[in-house]
Amino acid sequence: MVYILDDKERRKLKGADGQKREALFKEFWKARDPNPDTEQNELMDEYYRRIKYSNDHFSGFSAGWMTDMGMIYVLFGPPDEVERSASTQSQRNYELWYYHRINRQFLFIDYNGFGDYRLDVPLVGDPFRGL
Repeated sequence: MVYILDDKERRKLKGADGQKREALFKEFWKARDPNPDTEQNELMDEYYRRIKYSNDHFSGFSAGWMTDMGMIYVLFGPPDEVERSASTQSQRNYELWYYHRINRQFLFIDYNGFGDYRLDVPLVGDPFRGL
């Protein structure tokens, strides 16, 4: 939940042990449940579906959710459009992800040629501010 915890929640979880940590986890997701009248927590399910997708598709030197592509996928879901390049001697591989619905785009560049795509301009601060 590293990408969606605020500072206060992060501190509380970091200082908690077993049962307290589990209670905080449940409290965190309950507060964000878009439909609390059902047993299902759709937001939590979607979050962990994105984690799984990221692990299945973006893993390399680290777990997929920990990569730059995984982080953006977890936060924003699948891009509305993807532009890919093929490597040439003068140009590296890249992927440009467009999110038309939030008016953002993210450029990932494979600097080392091994498929380890890095976000060209790091995501700084609250990614949801202004949305």
